Amino acid sequence: MTVVIRSNEVRRGNRGLILSSVRMGGLVSRTDIGRKTGLSAATVSAITSDLIADGFLIQPADANQASSSSGRGRPKVALSVNPMAALIGVVIFQLNGVSAAVVDYSGATISETTHELSSADLSRESIRDALVGCLREALNSSGQNERLLMRIAVSIQGVTDVSGKYLLWSPITDHRDLPLAGWMRQAFSVPASVSNDCDLMARALNRREPERYGTSFASIMLSYGVGMGLFLRGNIINGLNTSGTEFGHMVFQPGGALCRCGRRGCIEAYAGDYAIQRAALGRPEDALPPAPSTHIDIKQIADLAHAGDPKAVHAIEEAGRAIGTGLVSLFALVDAFPVALIGQGTIVFDQMEASIRKALQGAVAGEGTSIDIHCFADEKPLVAEGCALTALVVLDEEIADAAVI
Repeated sequence: MTVVIRSNEVRRGNRGLILSSVRMGGLVSRTDIGRKTGLSAATVSAITSDLIADGFLIQPADANQASSSSGRGRPKVALSVNPMAALIGVVIFQLNGVSAAVVDYSGATISETTHELSSADLSRESIRDALVGCLREALNSSGQNERLLMRIAVSIQGVTDVSGKYLLWSPITDHRDLPLAGWMRQAFSVPASVSNDCDLMARALNRREPERYGTSFASIMLSYGVGMGLFLRGNIINGLNTSGTEFGHMVFQPGGALCRCGRRGCIEAYAGDYAIQRAALGRPEDALPPAPSTHIDIKQIADLAHAGDPKAVHAIEEAGRAIGTGLVSLFALVDAFPVALIGQGTIVFDQMEASIRKALQGAVAGEGTSIDIHCFADEKPLVAEGCALTALVVLDEEIADAAVI
């Protein structure tokens, strides 16, 4: 019995390796798969044949069949994942909007739709109806059979439970403990999960740029709030019970400026867009942060700073010091790594970079000036990519687990 169980475990693992290899490669030969996975030619041939028979891999008719480098022997037959093997539902609930997309098994978007709404004014039932209705509309416009829908992934700006079932808290709504995954499962009869948007952006960068973000890095969201997705040694880091890492609510100045979370002195209370605006306009630090629905033109503040306005310059530099100081504390625990800054707040990066690096200098074994920092102004493509990737990875694992003797 032990031998049988072990054999199944190995086969599941090998199926998973092969699916991942083909998904990453896009169009690869069995020889390429063997080279990437280290599996024998016989194992690769047997498993890919099974996956083709099951409908998860295909040999595209129009794919180039590359000959071997010597020009001899049989040509290498290219394989890819079968786009129509399954559909994934992606739902993004963010400030004043919900969007949904239908993604095929290859990761390509088939259809998508977006609705504007006032997230702060919605009842629990209205939130449920908005999420379900948006995905239903995307499915209807896709022209695909809904029975192909295998999984749903939901992104939320806020804190979720580590099991991916509930939205525990979010700055975009006053409601707590929303069973988002349960709502989607009930409506579409397929498994669903909910994730923090910063985690999803980090997952997308990890897959998109493995040479830079393949092992350890942080993706920091700079918008009306400040959040972080953290990878260490190739794994996403979450709390014991909740998703994400609350970088924005680490203390920068004890007893300092009022944060939207209700506490004082948080990094977000200096680096969130509402905080930068508050300081640039000379408002007191204990002034209540505006409602999340309030539009804040961070570019206007950037323009003031470029024109030499001292309050705007100070506000942006203080935001940089808050971010840099937070990174110093983080690096003291786990060593330095690359940082991706994401969102509309990156528009002032050129004006805050010096203060970020000054905070880092001397506090990270002299590495402050050389730490790799890149900016991504638009977070939505990363969130959507990370959302789809999360669902596809789980689906691949389920397909691998279907291996039986």
